[in-house]
This record gives sequence, structure tokens and C-alpha cells, in this order.
Amino acid sequence: MRNLVVLCSLLSLALPAVAQDNSAPAVPLTTGVHKVELTLEVLRDVGLDLKHLVTAAGRLHDEVSIQPVTLQTEPEVVGMGTIIYIPIGTTPVGPPAPPRKDRLDMAMSQLTPQINIMKKNVDDFVSGKDQLDLPDDVLAELQPMTSEWVTLVNDVYAQLQKVLPLVQGPTYDNAAIAAQAIAIQQDAQKLETLRHKIYKIIRKEGSRAAGHGK
Repeated sequence: MRNLVVLCSLLSLALPAVAQDNSAPAVPLTTGVHKVELTLEVLRDVGLDLKHLVTAAGRLHDEVSIQPVTLQTEPEVVGMGTIIYIPIGTTPVGPPAPPRKDRLDMAMSQLTPQINIMKKNVDDFVSGKDQLDLPDDVLAELQPMTSEWVTLVNDVYAQLQKVLPLVQGPTYDNAAIAAQAIAIQQDAQKLETLRHKIYKIIRKEGSRAAGHGK
């Protein structure tokens, strides 16, 4: 989860600065700004963090989507007139089973802290508390991805706020919970696509820096 924080910090760094009012008195810069170092190893770990997020959302979805089924078979003749029935599929025979609270709580215990920390650290970088130590040209290359990343993190957080009251019970809206779980999965997968693009940019920058150091 720590590594996911680093990437959230990276992607919110390149937000366009707010235009300053030159007529206003100068305001001293905030002290104690935290510089964040980004490495390929950290980015690989971020991929694992996002994978865990997708898995947790999948567990939540599965728990509210369990449905009783009947087995479909078809006869097949084997040997001297012996007939066996081969399974060929299943058919739903009723509404989804009631979710189990302990399973819902387990999935939410994985989703909630990870999404909350993603949101907090994105907000910290947008506010300027944290900064990434990268060359200006690299930051400029990352900038087109910033708005999408921040939007996705905010959307994941919004989905979490929607699902939290739905899992309190004692009764559950299975379809609504499933819809939010799918939305979280989809956003996490889009974040992974962004992470992969950033990985390539940072790898290129590392190769360039190594070449200049020779």
C-alpha cells in the first residue's frame, strides 16, 4: 500500500499551477515539503497494489452474486448400451443467495483503507504538501496523465462512499453492491494502464540519466 501512495503522489504532482494574483502580497513558501523518490521497483510494487485492489473488489462482487443453479447434462452412450450423463452447463434456479456479513466485512476491510490512503495522498500532492523530484521535461511528459489519474482516484473514492452504507445490513441490495464493485474494478484497471505508461517514461529517464553519467 505504501508504494501505491508513492504513485498517487507522482500523478497528482503535475497539476497546472493556479494563476497567481501579482497584486496580492507575497506569501512565504510552505516549509517542510516532502520530496518523493520514484523508482522502477516502486512502480512494479504499485502494480501489485492495484492487483490487490481489483481482487478485493472481485471478492465483494462474488459474494453478492452467488446464485443457486441446477446442473445441465446430456446423455452419451458408452460401450454396450451404457448411458452416462455429461455435465454441459448450469442454469440459474433462483435469486442470488443472501450475502454473508463476514465475507462482506472481509472484502471491505481490504478495500476501505487502501482507497482512503490513495485519496489522502492524491489530495496532499494537489495541495502542494508533497513534491516529486524529477526533471521538468519528465514532469511535462507526465502532465497529460495527471487529470485522468486524479479523476480515477476520486471516482474510486466516490464508489467506496456509495458502497459503504450498502454493506451495513441486515438486508443487502445485491445488484447495487455488485455495480459499485464492478466500477471500482474498472477504475483500478484504468489506473494500472496509466501506471504502465508511467513505468515506461521513468525507465526511459533512468536510461538517459545513466548515459549522461558515463
